[in-house]
Amino acid sequence: MVLLYHADLGFLPAGFLGVDIFFVLSGFLITSLVRRAVEDGTFSFTEFYFRRAKRLLPAAYVTFLLTALAAPFILNAQELQDFSRQVLGAVTFSANVVLLMQAGYFAGAAELKPLLHVWSLSIEEQYYLLLPAMLVFAPRRYWLPVGVILLFGSLGLCLFLQAVKPIATFYLLPTRAWELGLGSLAAIAPLRQTRWAGLFRAAFWPAVALLVLLPVFPTGLPHPGVDALIVCCATVVVILRQHPLLESAWWSRGLARIGDVSYSLYLAHWPPFAFLKNAVVGQVTLQQSLATLLLGVVLGYLLYRFVELPTRRLALRPSRRFALGVVSVSCAVLSMPVAMAAWSKAEGPDFTHIRRSNDGFAPECAFETRFEPLVACRNAEAPKTMVWGDSFAMHLVPGLAAVSDGGVVQATRGNCGPILDLAPLSDVFYLRPWAEACMDFNRSVMDYIARTPSIRVVVLSSVFHQYLRGEDSRNHWRTLGRVNGSLVERAASVDIATEAMRATIRSLHALGKEVVLVAPPPSSGFNIGACSERRAQGKLVIGAPLEDCSIPQDAFRSFHGRTLELIRRLEGEPGLHVLSFEGLLCAEQRCAAQLEGTFLYVDTGHLTREGAALLARKLDWAAALAKLR
Repeated sequence: MVLLYHADLGFLPAGFLGVDIFFVLSGFLITSLVRRAVEDGTFSFTEFYFRRAKRLLPAAYVTFLLTALAAPFILNAQELQDFSRQVLGAVTFSANVVLLMQAGYFAGAAELKPLLHVWSLSIEEQYYLLLPAMLVFAPRRYWLPVGVILLFGSLGLCLFLQAVKPIATFYLLPTRAWELGLGSLAAIAPLRQTRWAGLFRAAFWPAVALLVLLPVFPTGLPHPGVDALIVCCATVVVILRQHPLLESAWWSRGLARIGDVSYSLYLAHWPPFAFLKNAVVGQVTLQQSLATLLLGVVLGYLLYRFVELPTRRLALRPSRRFALGVVSVSCAVLSMPVAMAAWSKAEGPDFTHIRRSNDGFAPECAFETRFEPLVACRNAEAPKTMVWGDSFAMHLVPGLAAVSDGGVVQATRGNCGPILDLAPLSDVFYLRPWAEACMDFNRSVMDYIARTPSIRVVVLSSVFHQYLRGEDSRNHWRTLGRVNGSLVERAASVDIATEAMRATIRSLHALGKEVVLVAPPPSSGFNIGACSERRAQGKLVIGAPLEDCSIPQDAFRSFHGRTLELIRRLEGEPGLHVLSFEGLLCAEQRCAAQLEGTFLYVDTGHLTREGAALLARKLDWAAALAKLR
């Protein structure tokens, strides 16, 4: 499931549930082994962790080393820098924490990280740092009640934080431990007694059906959540039923053979996908995905045949020499990414600096709470200009701050456009509580403008796609709006966004403010910043529409068609002034990705800090703002 999901073949939209199934299987297997050893009085912490190291580390370390050798030739500068930390996390089984720290609105996409998949291995090993101690030191009669309390505590925390901190909920042990815990409870609870046998017999085939169907037809609810809970419970039923068919059927034996190789397949399959997605600056094609999947399977089999299997058969015993060898190899693995990056460092622009996050004045100006005029988010005591919007307002701040002599204050929130009483809503990252918080943020911005007479000009900016297009690569968008005093969910549409934007502009004009609406810079969906960097460094570029990474003008107008339609409908509103980059950047049916030697784009559409400052000067925004004030 996981391999097919990572190949983006389309028919397994929830193939990631394979990881949840794995957590239950792992919890059941390892807990069963520890329980029997504890009950027999033969359990040894040294022996347990030695066996885990012997089982996991050889194949993992070979994967990490080979990935580190290839990384400098394929990864972009920021991804290569992040990769060094990912290796540290992988070796110390804290990759989930490292990846959480690397997540963020302007952070590199998860799919570009070659060791992304190791987060699940880290959660598993963190769990097994705690489980044996509980079974060894807690009296046998407390195993079940303590396990049940911990399981429901973890599940409750997962469901509660899903709407508040979905990324942390995904990556951290406390919110994922319940999945391994279900397997552990299945191993220690007396569920195979006669009174339960009928239940498992009756539930077996429905459980199998859920395991097959849910990855194909998920509920669409946030993950980990209801879907994960269903497949985890179904996995427990299948394990405890012990159906004879699973021991004898040819297809079951075939799946078991895949299971034998699954650890190496899991380790080896993802780095090629991450490398492909670094090289492809547009959309990955089906042919590319299938070829990469085949490569991952071949690499996984080779890893199993020549590394995992031989090392598992070695007659090793716990010893100081073994421990010293593990430490030495770990240090070698840790040093490899740094050494390779230093060796491959090319002369020329520092793209880690050029393509750094452009969140305006400071990271804290990407507000996650109601707006406050923080000192870090303004460059004057009584600023005359406010920049209000989402990340496409953030990236304007370096330019506006450089040319404005009246001071600028920044009021921005990621993905939250400058529209009163309307917010984007999706089933993946931007859930109902987030949408309501977005509306509260925008209301707090308007309240601040109303009580701050120094502000004469309000600059609004957003890409507006989340309000206008129902679908993108990750989300199914809707809008949450206030209608007759009630919050109502509706489809994303130009009509609804236009009505809400008009009301916002008119509210600002009624307060005596001049309003500037800045259209998003030209883009067409491919990663312009990555394309420019890879071209400059001579790395492989796949999917750029033009050789110099410029944007075809017709593709730009098609990609931003609904946004441009929204802006056209708003033109003519009293007190509204529209600014655009198109006249400066676009000529001869293409729009530039560089200007006067300056790289303009961080990613698919956001401006670099230097690019924003250059464009503000070239477009003479200083004069434009001075006239309005």
